[in-house]
Amino acid sequence: MKFKTRFLIGSMLAMPLATFAGGTALAQDDGSASDNADDAEIIVTGSYIGGQSEDGALPVDVFRTEELDQRGIDSPLEFVRTLPSVGITLGESNQYAAGGSQGVGSINLRSLGRERTLVLMNGRRFFPEPGDGASDTNLIPMFALERVEVLKDGAATTYGSDAIAGVANFVTRRNFDGVEISGNWQFVNGSDDNYQASILVGKNLGSANLMAGFGYQHRSELATVERSFTQQSYADNPSGWSFLNDVGTYIPKLGPISQGTAGRSLGLGVDGRLLDACESLGGIDGIFPSGASVFPVCRYSYIPFVNLIEEENRYQAYAKMDVDLSDTLRFVADALYSHTDVPELGYSPSYPPTQGPRGPGTAQAFFVPASNPGYATFLQQTFDPTAPGGSFPYASGYASILFNRPFGLTGNPLDERGAGQGGAYNNAWRITAGFEKELGDNLQAELYATYLRSHRKAYSYDIVSDRLQRALNGFGGENCEGTVAGANGCMYFNPFTNARPGNPALGLVNPAYVPGLENDPELIEWLRAKNGTKAFEEQFIVDLVVSGEFDLGLPVKYAVGGQFRNNHFVSRPLNKFSDPDAYPCAIEGDFTCLDDPDDANFPVGAFTFLGQYPAADLSQDIYAVFAEVEIEPVDGLEINGAVRLEDYGGSVGSTFDPKVSARWQLTDWFAMRGSIGTTFRGPLPGDLTPGGPSAVAGIDVLGNNYKATDNFGNPNLKPESGLTYNIGAMLEGGGFSFSVDYWTYELKDLFVDLPIQAIAAAVAPGGTDGQQSVDCSSPFTQFVVFQGGICDSSTIGLDISRIQTRVVNGPKATISGLDFGLNYRGDLGGVRLNAGANATHVLKYKYSDFEYEGLTFSTGYDAAGFANYNRAPGTVSQWRGNAFATFGIGKLNLTYNVLYIQGVTDNRCPATGPCASTPEFGDTNFGREVGDYSQHDLLASFDIDMAGVNFQLTGGVENIFDKDPPAARLEYSYDPYIGSALGRTFKLGGKVRF
Repeated sequence: MKFKTRFLIGSMLAMPLATFAGGTALAQDDGSASDNADDAEIIVTGSYIGGQSEDGALPVDVFRTEELDQRGIDSPLEFVRTLPSVGITLGESNQYAAGGSQGVGSINLRSLGRERTLVLMNGRRFFPEPGDGASDTNLIPMFALERVEVLKDGAATTYGSDAIAGVANFVTRRNFDGVEISGNWQFVNGSDDNYQASILVGKNLGSANLMAGFGYQHRSELATVERSFTQQSYADNPSGWSFLNDVGTYIPKLGPISQGTAGRSLGLGVDGRLLDACESLGGIDGIFPSGASVFPVCRYSYIPFVNLIEEENRYQAYAKMDVDLSDTLRFVADALYSHTDVPELGYSPSYPPTQGPRGPGTAQAFFVPASNPGYATFLQQTFDPTAPGGSFPYASGYASILFNRPFGLTGNPLDERGAGQGGAYNNAWRITAGFEKELGDNLQAELYATYLRSHRKAYSYDIVSDRLQRALNGFGGENCEGTVAGANGCMYFNPFTNARPGNPALGLVNPAYVPGLENDPELIEWLRAKNGTKAFEEQFIVDLVVSGEFDLGLPVKYAVGGQFRNNHFVSRPLNKFSDPDAYPCAIEGDFTCLDDPDDANFPVGAFTFLGQYPAADLSQDIYAVFAEVEIEPVDGLEINGAVRLEDYGGSVGSTFDPKVSARWQLTDWFAMRGSIGTTFRGPLPGDLTPGGPSAVAGIDVLGNNYKATDNFGNPNLKPESGLTYNIGAMLEGGGFSFSVDYWTYELKDLFVDLPIQAIAAAVAPGGTDGQQSVDCSSPFTQFVVFQGGICDSSTIGLDISRIQTRVVNGPKATISGLDFGLNYRGDLGGVRLNAGANATHVLKYKYSDFEYEGLTFSTGYDAAGFANYNRAPGTVSQWRGNAFATFGIGKLNLTYNVLYIQGVTDNRCPATGPCASTPEFGDTNFGREVGDYSQHDLLASFDIDMAGVNFQLTGGVENIFDKDPPAARLEYSYDPYIGSALGRTFKLGGKVRF
């Protein structure tokens, strides 16, 4: 059903029901009147019964824009990173942390995963990343916000699926009348800085209020070479280094190229060896053990070519209309458009080949004939004819490429910095409209319809393997015709070092470069293709809530209602190369790899490294009913009970979840609160679909070499479920308030992928570099494809080519911890003081054994205090905290912020012995303990009132002491979830209100 049809139907339904509909959305949609200080304590998140308070039965933190402004927080990313209750988040992180979600923001309460925190705007669902189940917080229009409310407790009983960990509700302004223009600039060393600007206009027109605004944010690219901590030596941190390099290892062979690997070997050498091309370009002359053999290689770091932060441009337009149609009937509508583009993603110059025309496998995947223009020079620069046996390679008819990638140390010729290229673009639309009706003093109702659509196009370039081999043979190019190599529009691709002038990222000169042997840019464009998808998710949601109060000897407040959600997810591959139906085999136009599943001709697809994306068109209808009641049986004791039934139909079925919460005001200054209830998360349409995309992953026990992964859904999934409970105490008096809460989540049937790391470790046990023998009798081999399709006594770990995984209901998890909050507001000798401190301590984060179909994939473990780099849930610091103090003197406010995140232990390091080793330099313990991180900020703001216009000037320094993030054995040599790569930055901003 088209959006226009759905929305008209929703509006038509609203009209007859408007005679009795209305109610809690007066709180849910906008919350309290943002310009009325008397309503400052009213919150809306966590209950459909209005009038809740910040210190109520549920642990809700409220952050108003005035406080965020004083603390220098001007983006959702900055806000989320300051929350102690939040674990790892996307937004600022590099590509290896963000995966395929560059430009996307997230919030991850309790480290349960960003898809388990529900994000709302004005009490209603926000944009998801298509097919992912997690909301993109970067699309929030900060310029229109009044406050943010964060519920740190399971809330599926109130809001349905996805609220397992809690809820973040971004509430926009109400009754705004005036104009507000703001902008700020963040000076970031090594980049072109970050900046943003916005305008918000509001007008009261009788019984109506109209508000509209526009915002723009820009983040500049920050290259890794601008931060020295990313440039670690291979001996210290081998992550981010590869033995697959364009200064490759070749085996000249006798005879015609048609012999392939069977040709007689005439030598072995690293390209440009006689000119020391490897180390001159920034590489390391190394060795690569493979079984009983040791091969020479040139190792290179791809980190100088990539970015810590990608360029981002974000545009947002927001409008809201609030109309009192009568004394008892109100109409509210708002619309948001957000667009994000990440136009120039910087990747490794090219990906390492993990497959080719011969099928899966890294070694000897491609061959170069002696007729290639760079071949003769390659021989002269690599093999000394006067050395014993040195003349043999000169008799070769071709060379087998043992280890190589098309572009490495010498960079991608199509990019100024030599980086690989890609892009990501997000568009999102959201429209909400509804009626609220007061039927009497104690009865209200509301009916709302919401439509949202989130669209994402994302891609990177990869080499088409069939085209690469054809170009090596001299038959490359868009206009290639005929059967003569290098003629009639046909071009050779020169893979050798002599084709490239140097390392552009490090500014190094290539001593092996020979002008005239370069590759034609048009040929390189033909060799590569975009790999990615165009996907969108749209949701149509109808909410009906009736609430009120009646007397049964004591006041009883209640709310009942229902919700309908339709999710529609569509994904399309960008082109035929990304489409497994159009291009299933390695050879263009070939479909024979689909004929026999047991032969060695595997459907590896078009690319040398990246996988493919099958088309998807999936829908899901969800129906829910709920009820909530609140009583006060004795003075000061409030008890709230709620239930929700949510039905997914089909094999998933329905869920029923109750929850009880209470608050007891024991004295004027002391109160206690608690809650207990069940929570859940339903599977997404993509989770239930048997097919799925292919990807790649670095495998720990294979020396972090990348292998292809095939991901499948599971139609037999059942919903995740859990029990949550919370008990807390609150003290208040003399301007001080203090709270402490103990919280626990007991979860089961979590949606997880079968762990590829565990599969690889079970199939290739007893090693970490891929040289260990494979256990062909292991039952885990059912999830593995081996190079050549064969597993025998000579098969080693590096012969694993593809690992298959699927979504299943996984292990149980128990998470518990403590939240602390301390605040003070008062005057000290004429100085206004507003200070606060918040902290979260994770006591435990335990997983049970992971068993599936009789196989144990992992034994139980406690993730608290560990980096969890190759396992769920990612980095879990046991202590996270922040503190701030704002001093006000007249029109001047000074704020000092402190952020603290405790370090973690790298879980991959054994209790005894080194964390990792290299064949050239031996053992390393780099990053065994990822250290603590603390950041100090100082900000100032000054208000000036002049002729009815208010001017606010802001400035400050963030990360005053220019603290680097702590070292970690990851590609960028730091953990982006603990520290920040920005370093010391300066901010200037201004705001005009009239």
